[in-house]
Amino acid sequence: MALFLIHYELLRKPDVEYPTLIPTLTHLGAKRLTSSAWALRAEMGVAQLRDEIQLCALQGDRFVVAELGDWRTMGTLNRIDDL
Repeated sequence: MALFLIHYELLRKPDVEYPTLIPTLTHLGAKRLTSSAWALRAEMGVAQLRDEIQLCALQGDRFVVAELGDWRTMGTLNRIDDL
């Protein structure tokens, strides 16, 4: 399974104003790393993952979805090793 990083900058704040964003991320198995960055392991490709998350976005929102190779974290809310 591939490891992905999802980072966002939302037009509206906080992310609780996005009723489907957090449930979608958690349903996909993502774990929050920082206030606006999540990581997950998934069988899907980066474009398919982006398309799933795009359904939660509003016009003007910014998302980065990247497949990671070698990665380490420090001081995050969850450890990538736990995924």
